[in-house]
Amino acid sequence: MSVVLRGISKSYGPVKAIENIDLKVEAGEVVGLLGDNGAGKSTLMKVLAGAVMPDTGTIEVDGELCSFSSSSEARDTGIAMLYQDLALFDDMPVVHNIFLGREITNRFGFLKYGEMRKRAQEIVNSFSVRPFDVRTPSGHLSGGQRQVSALARTTAFGSRYIILDEPTSALSPSARDEVLSVVRELADKGIGIIMVSHDLGHVRKVCDRVAILHLGGMAGVRDMATTSQDEIISLIVQGHA
Repeated sequence: MSVVLRGISKSYGPVKAIENIDLKVEAGEVVGLLGDNGAGKSTLMKVLAGAVMPDTGTIEVDGELCSFSSSSEARDTGIAMLYQDLALFDDMPVVHNIFLGREITNRFGFLKYGEMRKRAQEIVNSFSVRPFDVRTPSGHLSGGQRQVSALARTTAFGSRYIILDEPTSALSPSARDEVLSVVRELADKGIGIIMVSHDLGHVRKVCDRVAILHLGGMAGVRDMATTSQDEIISLIVQGHA
């Protein structure tokens, strides 16, 4: 079970954002995606998430070739992207944020709120973080709890591969540790994770491998257990070790 990108390229006019990118993410592993600003990380992940269509290349999900023309098509295939802004409605309770657009209703179209609340609470409680009530408005939560709420929404409907865009940015140290723990938990449950990050310390804590982009190309893919921080920095800055 894996997602495989082969020969992915995308240009905007004369500017090549990414060129001939190959990347494989196995179910149950965390792959860190690194690179300087402008290296092509966002474009590559938007291609995988269905938000951007590549000019060339293929995407294979669990052995089947896929072509996405929208994010909803990617989500239907089991790929979801959690953007840095989390896209939560602050004045809306967590339970409604989780089920937004996918509400559980009876045959008359009325919300089955009790069932939604129970299911949302079960999902949140499945993470090893400080428990919180899903009836709480999202705007009243801590940064770490908001991140967990967004992850709960992402995992509630069967996503098998999740792209995380800087999930630990602007969080307190304790909240960062909680979120990193949740990322590792998701991988242990068999979900493939791609984590875009600028923090090598956080990447080292949870990632099995790292993929480094440089000026739109793949500078290298390394196993965390056998590579050094100096080598990773060299690939980020120079494009070679």
